[in-house]
Amino acid sequence: MSDSPLRLALVSHPDNLPTRSETLRRVRGGEVTVTADSLAAATGGDGEFDAAVVDSSADAAGAIAAGKHVLVGAPVADSLEETEELLKAADEAGVFLAVGGLPVNVPANRVILDRLSSGKLGEPGLLRVHCWSGESSRSLASKLYGHIDLALRIFGSRPAELYCVARGDQSYLQVHLGFAGGGMAVLDFSDRLPAGQGYDSLSLIGSSGAAYSDDHHNSHLLFAGGNPAALIDDCGDGLLHEVQTFVDAIAGEALPPRDGETILAVHRVLEAIGRSSESAGVLHDRGGSYEPA
Repeated sequence: MSDSPLRLALVSHPDNLPTRSETLRRVRGGEVTVTADSLAAATGGDGEFDAAVVDSSADAAGAIAAGKHVLVGAPVADSLEETEELLKAADEAGVFLAVGGLPVNVPANRVILDRLSSGKLGEPGLLRVHCWSGESSRSLASKLYGHIDLALRIFGSRPAELYCVARGDQSYLQVHLGFAGGGMAVLDFSDRLPAGQGYDSLSLIGSSGAAYSDDHHNSHLLFAGGNPAALIDDCGDGLLHEVQTFVDAIAGEALPPRDGETILAVHRVLEAIGRSSESAGVLHDRGGSYEPA
């Protein structure tokens, strides 16, 4: 392993670059040497890099084509087919493809998973999630990927059956996932809030304990004249943890942060949720694909 830090290209929206660059200064064994709003701008400049942290599947594909390791923001791509192509390209190029921007890496959720894996919560029984935001044009995969990934991690398997109710051209979704052994996840997603701060909450009931991560409990009153406002404390988005894991994996100090089959498992569930929302029917796991009874 080289003693030189891994050179990172940070490719993101210009509004996000200053904050993210500052966060990644704390990565051990890695150094941001290029910042840009597109991969084309990153590769066309004077800086050199070994790996890229990007937001879009298009930039991820470009990084892979250039032989660079890449950490791409969830959901990797908007469809199962695109995701399969991207994973195949990464495998053929011999580079890591990792996924970032996941709720599983938020500090509060990492604590919950730690308590679950240590046995303090017993067997997971019911996972309840609310994820509400202002109006957006995000794809179904963009809305759901992170929390579907989290649910599969909590229960340690893909769901045996699933059902989705959609309203308002998918501006509101309620997803039911049923797991072998009786465990269940109920997740709802809404884009109906006014523009501004959204709301997220997660609660998990196990056979011997419970835990939650809720914006309501991280809110503080701001008195500035007139009616007070509520400010939600920023407990961290997990970016530093994700990039550190990515850098360690490339350096050979840890296992790859994600594997292709895990990524595909999430996308297979997402594809099935889309079909369930259109048919209003329950779908059952038939060896990796989801079909009606």
